[in-house]
Amino acid sequence: MWQKNVRYLDYNASSGVSDSVRQKLTELLARSDLWFANPSSLHRPGQQSRNLLLKSGMKIAETLGKKVDFNQLVFTSSGTEANQTVIRSAMKSSDLIIIGAGEHSASHDLLTEIPNTIRSAELPLLSNGQYDLDALREILTDAKQSGCSSVFLSLFWANNETGSLTSLDALASVMKNSPVPVSLHLDGSQVWGKIQFDLFDTPADYVTFSGHKIGAPAGIGLIWTRPGVILKPFVIGSQAGGHRGGTENLLGIVALAFATEELDTNQFSAHTAALREHLEKGLEELTVQTGFPIRIWSKETSRITNTSRFSFIGFEGYQNWVELLDLRGFAISHGSACKSKVIEPSRVLLKMGASKAEALNAIRVSFGPSNQPSDVDDFIMVIQSILGEKRGRS
Repeated sequence: MWQKNVRYLDYNASSGVSDSVRQKLTELLARSDLWFANPSSLHRPGQQSRNLLLKSGMKIAETLGKKVDFNQLVFTSSGTEANQTVIRSAMKSSDLIIIGAGEHSASHDLLTEIPNTIRSAELPLLSNGQYDLDALREILTDAKQSGCSSVFLSLFWANNETGSLTSLDALASVMKNSPVPVSLHLDGSQVWGKIQFDLFDTPADYVTFSGHKIGAPAGIGLIWTRPGVILKPFVIGSQAGGHRGGTENLLGIVALAFATEELDTNQFSAHTAALREHLEKGLEELTVQTGFPIRIWSKETSRITNTSRFSFIGFEGYQNWVELLDLRGFAISHGSACKSKVIEPSRVLLKMGASKAEALNAIRVSFGPSNQPSDVDDFIMVIQSILGEKRGRS
């Protein structure tokens, strides 16, 4: 699946195209009568494509909840487009837009683009990676006193860096008791296939997903909109009831449907939880053996099972962890934006109270179905070796 001799530990960034999806797509492409026609065309080839699109959409909807159907879904080119479509829609109808401090840059960067005519706020993170719901209560109370009549809130369901899961029950309670109506968007990119859920059991009005997190190719994402909730796009188009312009990405949607056939939440959780426990136990032992403290973020709160985010304590400046591990055969993530080839401290960790040095010298390991205990054993050995080399140079 991946380059030979490279252990891939970056599944939160992209899961890669699964072997099953690749095989099914190859078979589909060989059937030229099915895939190439525009699904909006009225001729028979177009209607064949339309039928394939509808069947795939229905299959995808089944994995999102018992009452979710195709008409509630808008397919996009990515999770980024999905997030930004929802947030930009909210700019047309909300008096206050709140975006969480721990959001992916696809959402968080829009804080700077909210018009001056609309109030905006950033919801802070607690040190454990959860959102500060007491702060949310204060923001909502202030919104009411300031004359706001509609609030839009955009939060992660699971943080891509730490794996921290937003407590939807606690959030729902805050929303229910809010003095002003709240419309909620959840970024669900990191939960699909990792936890069991039914979208109708959440307090969300919009939930967004990204296909390449679950085994589909990059280039396909989606928005679920609760029935009765209006999505106001910035473009006028013919796709998805006028919510998006352009011809549907039929192959992307079909590939996404193929990927959903492989989802097994229980198996994924059991497999990756064991790997993460093995990893974090090994990291704690390394702290004793090497004398270099390692801090594991969000360890004390609920997380998706495949994600571990940790900092090497006692280092100043970025220590090239990603590059050193890559040279030794491990693909992992720094977990924050890299601009102009300059590593920046993780905004998420800084918002959780990390020092700049802790945020710079943090890496993320995210497991997938192909990883094995031997990957963890070898990774720990390599980390021990790197720490030993750094001790020798200090």
